[in-house]
Amino acid sequence: MNRARLIAASCTAFALAAASVIVAAPAEASSTVCRLKSYDNPLIPGTEKFLVPDYDLSYGSTDACVPSWQRQINHRYGAVLTVDGIFGQNTRAWTRLIQGTSEYSWCAGGTDGIAGPKTISCFECENGYTSWG
Repeated sequence: MNRARLIAASCTAFALAAASVIVAAPAEASSTVCRLKSYDNPLIPGTEKFLVPDYDLSYGSTDACVPSWQRQINHRYGAVLTVDGIFGQNTRAWTRLIQGTSEYSWCAGGTDGIAGPKTISCFECENGYTSWG
């Protein structure tokens, strides 16, 4: 029960912080804009919504959301990735590592190396911050 309360409090704090993020209009956005959407992860208790990219970040992706994901991983784990905007082998490996740890596996939705809405919302809920763009 305490874990659920801690998660809910962390998610609420994130939701308040995320409210200040500017989201680009999906149809007009270019590859230089990280397009975001509101997402409700069904595996996370509560009614909080998370701002996540409106598409999966996967091996070979090279758009504006990739460096943001790399920076978030570096912020949490230290300077482990080169922030180059390329979702390459190292970014995929760190995404899989994150998905497979007990800290995230309960809400990440699997270990596939793809930073989709479940993985990213779980990461944001557990870490209480986000920075896109």
